[in-house]
Amino acid sequence: IVTIYQVGEHDGLPYIVMQHVNGPSLTDYRLATGGTAVAAEVVRIGRELAEGLAAAHEHGLVHRDVKPDNILLEGPARRVRIIDFGLAREIETDESRLTVDGAVVGTPAYMSPERIGAGDVDTKSDLFGLGVILYELLSGRLPFEGRSMVSILAAIARGTPPALADLVPTAPPALTDLVMQLLAHDKTDRPATAAEVARRLAAIEQMPGG
Repeated sequence: IVTIYQVGEHDGLPYIVMQHVNGPSLTDYRLATGGTAVAAEVVRIGRELAEGLAAAHEHGLVHRDVKPDNILLEGPARRVRIIDFGLAREIETDESRLTVDGAVVGTPAYMSPERIGAGDVDTKSDLFGLGVILYELLSGRLPFEGRSMVSILAAIARGTPPALADLVPTAPPALTDLVMQLLAHDKTDRPATAAEVARRLAAIEQMPGG
């Protein structure tokens, strides 16, 4: 997670002093590599992202806006840095719905079904966003597509993404299975924690060819 050094106010203007991260966003990285990334790099990025989310969750925070633009890849090693906790909320609060006067707040393509419905938003919603990111990195397309925000939200609500194994048959089955679990419509069918996801991705890294 990116480091915040100072929070203050100057002449009535609030500000933060954030660590400078020398590297592209995950969106820019994916576009620069032709729209996809090799499976081994997807696994590493996913593991580091899961580790960062696990740290936030352990401190009682849900990010609620996990998307490629909020992930920076630092330096030659492309170390993951999670930024922009502007929509984050404490897990135990009642402010779980992402709405402002009835409008949806956030990026539709990476929203979990419970974020656009009546369900409670918790750590499992961050895992869904992670699943969308990994699906897109591997296949070059989003799991839920549409021509408008409404059609994208409707696709997410239906909860039937194309099988990733069919789109990327060369990817390790353990990886494609995990991504599809992260995208489960019912959040109880997703992995239990971000730490579990990180462990499973670390295990995939240790597989031959991982």
